[in-house]
Amino acid sequence: MPELLPLVSGADVLRLWVSSVDYSGDVLVGPEIIKTVSDSYRKIRNTLRYIVSNVNDYDPRTGMSFDELPVLDKYMLRRLATIAEDMEAAYETSSFVRLYQGLMRFATVDLSNFYLDIAKDRLYISGTDDYRRRSCQKVLYHLLEILTRSIAPILPHTAEDLWRYVPPWR
Repeated sequence: MPELLPLVSGADVLRLWVSSVDYSGDVLVGPEIIKTVSDSYRKIRNTLRYIVSNVNDYDPRTGMSFDELPVLDKYMLRRLATIAEDMEAAYETSSFVRLYQGLMRFATVDLSNFYLDIAKDRLYISGTDDYRRRSCQKVLYHLLEILTRSIAPILPHTAEDLWRYVPPWR
């Protein structure tokens, strides 16, 4: 059965599974475990897809400064900086389980359940050049850029796909 797992779940899901296990003890793998990791992978991927879909008309060269951002956006950029530092430290110490847990917590709690839920109104109701929409897009752009770089070592195929959709100003 384990030899069939790559065919069923994909390389990025298996790489995410490897990053999710504490390899200092016994490591278990099976269909249920891979299904759980696959669900986690879809959560990360769908969160990043949502972000990509909302930065298509944003140009960071014309954005506002950090001081001009609303408090919520400043908070999210600070959280992003913290999680990016934590992920870098996890890579440096090969603490992949810590990396996985931090990434999942950030994608689920900070982004999906909090920031992106609030951002929907600003993104969909505000006018194209409205300050509230553009400030939110600034945060989304930084989320996309930093998270894509951060996941590249463990989810290279997903990261590569994301870069294809980053607008051409890069």
